[in-house]
Amino acid sequence: MRYLFANIIFLIIFILNINAAGSQTDSSFAAENHEAELGDSLSVADTMKVETDSVKFYFLSVKTNIENAEIYSDTVFIGRTPLDTFKIKEGMHFLKIINPISLKEWSNYIIRIEADIKKDTTINVEFDYFYFINTIPFNVKVFNNDSLLGETPLRFYREKKLEGFLNFVKRDYKDKVFDLRNYDFKTGLSIELLPKGTETVNDIVYQDRSTQFKTKRPLPPIFGTALLAVGSGIFAINYKQSANNEYDRYLRTGNTTFLDNANSDDTVFTVSIILMQAALAGLIYFLFFD
Repeated sequence: MRYLFANIIFLIIFILNINAAGSQTDSSFAAENHEAELGDSLSVADTMKVETDSVKFYFLSVKTNIENAEIYSDTVFIGRTPLDTFKIKEGMHFLKIINPISLKEWSNYIIRIEADIKKDTTINVEFDYFYFINTIPFNVKVFNNDSLLGETPLRFYREKKLEGFLNFVKRDYKDKVFDLRNYDFKTGLSIELLPKGTETVNDIVYQDRSTQFKTKRPLPPIFGTALLAVGSGIFAINYKQSANNEYDRYLRTGNTTFLDNANSDDTVFTVSIILMQAALAGLIYFLFFD
């Protein structure tokens, strides 16, 4: 019995020693694994750092002929125009510039660009202008600075804004002129022409010009200056003829009396010419000046 009890105690001690050894082995193995994993993590971090350091970045600027156009790079929104010094990675990028204004106003709503970024880059984008013109009646010819644009209803695209005036011309209708500085891209342009048969006196007058006088014409001065101009003209003709005849007599006879008469008639002729010119000037003034 005594031997049996001793064997049991010995067996318990042996089992406890085996467990302690196993625990020590597991701890050593875990420590070795932790060191290996830590080494792998440091190795990946160093690799990523090397890769990041090798990537180059440049500055991208985008400008458009309108403001607040949306800019996307590789489907990612990066800002609105004007965009200055946006930091972008070196390489090929697909840019999309979206016009913020309605398609009714501009011909190009979206512009796509493939940009190979190898240095600081500035991109200028020009959206085309879209014009639409209606008239009443239709089929009216539209001219811009003497160049025919077409007949209404008219839709056309231009890379640059039109300048100057639009002239609207249709047979049996009054011509009309439109200043392009007043063109509104949001509403377009609608013009109504008036038939020539229904126009009034004021309708045929251009702006700042009139066929009507502001005041009535003074008839007595007009008739007086007209009669004076006609009369002095007749006097000038008669006295010039008389002076020529008297001078011819002087040449034939040598009588100085005829020469004196010729000089006298020439004097009257000169006075009549001066008077006629003054009368004509007065007639023009009373007729055409307010």
